[in-house]
Amino acid sequence: MYDEYLSRFTKSGAPVTDLSRFAGLMHALGDPQDELRFVHVAGTNGKGSVVRIISAALSGAGYKVGEFTSPYIYRYNDRIKINGEEIPDERIEQLIARIAPLVDEEKGYSQFEITTAIAFCYYLEEKCDVVVLEAGLGGLLDCTNIIKAPLCSVITSVSLDHTAILGDTVEKIAVQKAGIIKPGSPCVLYPVQYGGTKDIIAKKAAECESPLIIPACPRIQKGSQTFELEGVRYTTGMNGVHQIYNAVTAIKALELLSSSFPAMTREDIQNAVSRAALPSRLQTLRTSPLVLIDGAHNEDAMKMLAAYVSTLENKPKIMICGMSRSKDYKASLSHISPLVDRAFCIDGFTQGTVPRDELVPCFADAAGVDMGTAVREAFSLAGKNGAVIIAGSLYIPGAIIPYINDLP
Repeated sequence: MYDEYLSRFTKSGAPVTDLSRFAGLMHALGDPQDELRFVHVAGTNGKGSVVRIISAALSGAGYKVGEFTSPYIYRYNDRIKINGEEIPDERIEQLIARIAPLVDEEKGYSQFEITTAIAFCYYLEEKCDVVVLEAGLGGLLDCTNIIKAPLCSVITSVSLDHTAILGDTVEKIAVQKAGIIKPGSPCVLYPVQYGGTKDIIAKKAAECESPLIIPACPRIQKGSQTFELEGVRYTTGMNGVHQIYNAVTAIKALELLSSSFPAMTREDIQNAVSRAALPSRLQTLRTSPLVLIDGAHNEDAMKMLAAYVSTLENKPKIMICGMSRSKDYKASLSHISPLVDRAFCIDGFTQGTVPRDELVPCFADAAGVDMGTAVREAFSLAGKNGAVIIAGSLYIPGAIIPYINDLP
């Protein structure tokens, strides 16, 4: 199986200072990326939601749309899709058989580079009209940045994450994200940013003579996911105010794309905003008790989750939480811990998790337990009228959902 081959490579690979390693591999494969059209999306949080909305609108208009995201949620295949359908196992095997002989394993390729190579070859073979491409880490030195000028680039919310690699300030991280802006290609920027992010991205756009579009903040209908933007009403299918801003960002990108995809209508965009859904983005798994699962895994994402949880009044709130050692877990959990009545802390769902007993002091009332116990105890305490909030990592859902499915 392909996972045996992929396991030869680490997630991040050997450090790079340019894109020459990946460029060499793609050149050996015939540079399939040069024959594709792209929408390139970078940012700290919100990338997956924006990719999903853009993809849904274009595919809804009848176009063949490649959709590339990371990390996978349930299985490897779900990060490489066409019109919402995952790449089949046999195609992954076929493409690895083509790629593997060209890979010099001594060069320290990452799993992500191999995955991106598979995706580019697959999308070209399938004759996609466009690929909505999510950057993996940063932007400037991310292997997805090998593409030529995209139809447009999109930069979502920028905040602190992966600081050991991207820099220890929002401004340093913004420089990395701005690296996806290419000469003459317009860029859409999420409207709410921290620190000097807007100035840094505006400067890069000016240097590239790239139009920069920063959407106006929409009029939001209080207590709902409905909003108005430039006289048009939309309702997001994903929960949280941040998803409204993600939708606004995607809408502006789609408006830029309308000349390249004339079959797409305003109705296609409205439908995409209302129907687009992603697993583990404030996803409701059950209603009695209310079970929410969210991939919040850094401080800014946890703030967004906390803002939504604060609206769940008159409900006992039980949290199941696990986090990666590479994150500032104490700062992240400080935003949601005051809202939680009891927490069950877990570990071991991926490599490099914080030991569960180290998470316990982040909450007023918590216990470190195995995953099965966490699920049983959380559901028991929540009862029919409470809420169970599962968060801390995008790697938790694939591990925990089987335990939830085993419950009555």
